[in-house]
Amino acid sequence: MKEINEKDAYSINNFSAEEIQYKSSIAISVLEDYVLMVDVCNWVNKLINTSNSNKDAFWDVENKINGIQTLFLMGFIVREDHQEILERIAYDIAIDTLDGDKNDRALKIRVAMHAKLRELQEDL
Repeated sequence: MKEINEKDAYSINNFSAEEIQYKSSIAISVLEDYVLMVDVCNWVNKLINTSNSNKDAFWDVENKINGIQTLFLMGFIVREDHQEILERIAYDIAIDTLDGDKNDRALKIRVAMHAKLRELQEDL
């Protein structure tokens, strides 16, 4: 197992209560923005596909949402395979909870990502 940076997201259990609160506040803010963008993209895709019986058109910006990259930078999560796993978790939860409260959705994503980070720590 690789030595872990004491300030990376994999080591969150070693952070002080103040650090956890601070980093969690930032994460929730980023994730709230992320779920709002997913909602906007979903809404625009419905508009684009109103008369499209195949429902296969999508707004190109949907593939360019980078808010979660900010969390990866802050958390020193550099492995692309780990980033892809975490992005998939965020996207799946955001889509599965469309029209729900943005804070609740962001919190679900943060909790799920944190749990996955503990698992991924073993893969370092």
